[in-house]
Amino acid sequence: MCPLLALFLHQMSDLLTRTRLRRAFACFLPLLLTCLRPASLSNQNSTDPIHLSAGQGQVYPGDIVRIDIAAQNVERLDLAFIGRKVTVRSKANSGTWQALVGIDLETKPGLYALTGTATLPNGQSINLEKSIRILPKKFPVQRITVDEKYVTLDPEDAKRAAEESQKLGALWGTITPNKLWQGQFLYPVSSTLTSGFGRRRIVNDQPRSPHSGVDLKASTGTPIQAANVGHVVLAEDLFFSGNTVVLDHGLGLYTYYAHCSRILVTTGETVKKGQVIAEVGASGRVTGPHLHWACRLSQARVNPLALAEKWMAE
Repeated sequence: MCPLLALFLHQMSDLLTRTRLRRAFACFLPLLLTCLRPASLSNQNSTDPIHLSAGQGQVYPGDIVRIDIAAQNVERLDLAFIGRKVTVRSKANSGTWQALVGIDLETKPGLYALTGTATLPNGQSINLEKSIRILPKKFPVQRITVDEKYVTLDPEDAKRAAEESQKLGALWGTITPNKLWQGQFLYPVSSTLTSGFGRRRIVNDQPRSPHSGVDLKASTGTPIQAANVGHVVLAEDLFFSGNTVVLDHGLGLYTYYAHCSRILVTTGETVKKGQVIAEVGASGRVTGPHLHWACRLSQARVNPLALAEKWMAE
């Protein structure tokens, strides 16, 4: 054979071999990348089977964050944030899920991970992760003066206060799996704010826990309405908060109405949004008549005023 022809045939054979290899590699590459892709979905894109999106941009201590999850053909979602279970609900036949995340008022600034798993019909689990950055927030300091018995407790009162705190803690840790509230929340009384959420309290010159709710000023006897549909899970006199009503709105969301002069509902009762449940008073540790309105979401102390925002209606 002609040397030039032989060289030509050798080069063509080598080229064809490399072409086949390239084609084979091109076919194999997507499978390789699928096998190597991490289960974490912290970096989301439009091709991911599950997409998480936080409901607001900047997040501060005391906020409520809504998480919208687009997840087709998922049987179950389990989420957690800073050691607390996050209750997730499926929107029927829409392939979407929603969750509310409470940022406790004493959460330190930083980057935190919302983590969990999605269980598919075939039993496969996919790990989920969404970063939430919590920004610093400075709360004002408030000094108040009250009856000394509410600051320096005698043994009997200390025992009672500890038992009541434990009882409330058990309530906050109980999650009703169904959403009970309907639409946007109402303010329980029409009033001006007298003490804002998160204020650092100095009581009789002694530091105390931050203010976990808002104080709405009103005269004794003013009707207090339920902020939304819920079950009455507590209706009794407590040492610090006086006559108190707690409503369970489902999915780990509770509202708390304290210092009432009269309670007009009983434990176990289901109330409608706007129903009068109590009257404003000055029972417990107070400086005058007002309603202390608070909210817990999966045990986190969050600002109840966030409940009245329009996005809650969704």
